[in-house]
Amino acid sequence: MLKTLGRSTAALLCVLTLASCNSGDADEKAADLCGTTSSSDEAVLLREVLQAEGFSTKVYKPTGELVKKLERDLRSMRPEKQTYYHLTCSFQADTDTRLARASFSFAWAPRTAPQQPWFTGDVSYDVNGAPGVADHTKARLLVQCDKPGDLAAQSQKAYLSADVYYSFKDFEPAEGQAATDRKMALTALMTRRVTDALGCENKPLEKSPVVKPLPTP
Repeated sequence: MLKTLGRSTAALLCVLTLASCNSGDADEKAADLCGTTSSSDEAVLLREVLQAEGFSTKVYKPTGELVKKLERDLRSMRPEKQTYYHLTCSFQADTDTRLARASFSFAWAPRTAPQQPWFTGDVSYDVNGAPGVADHTKARLLVQCDKPGDLAAQSQKAYLSADVYYSFKDFEPAEGQAATDRKMALTALMTRRVTDALGCENKPLEKSPVVKPLPTP
């Protein structure tokens, strides 16, 4: 089951009741990074975040192309410098009266680079040991992805960085702890598809995501 632990009982109940992590076979998700079924955890969370009964999907990078470019970028990544973000999927609410869209991009970030502060007014998270942050318009998750073969050494120096941007227009989107938790959980589920496609040997997001908000420093 998708889990969230943290400061708000309401947020805890809100996220726990979203879905039961029955999104389908991991190989299918890796083969189609942007595809969802109506009952999948990703689709349930997308409807909650976009506040819509349905949404349309746009694919910018098919799975094979994204993997090829991320592996190329990892090989050439310079110390202390993040690689280019590849826009991969976007999901837009099916409505003519307002705009609500979620866009997912992926890159590599050096593990030695400072990670805070990321966003203004953000909430920090631990997601199955991976650091993340989110606010009402953005989310980011850094995941260790241990690659095999000739990329093994280079992958030990980098995080797979998932960035999500949310666009809202002509209405006030849901805010607060529960809404932020949903964005972080959705980021984790979509990132798991990429780690599966990349063949990360450590399987960093294999278990159902436990989304844990961290205390404010």
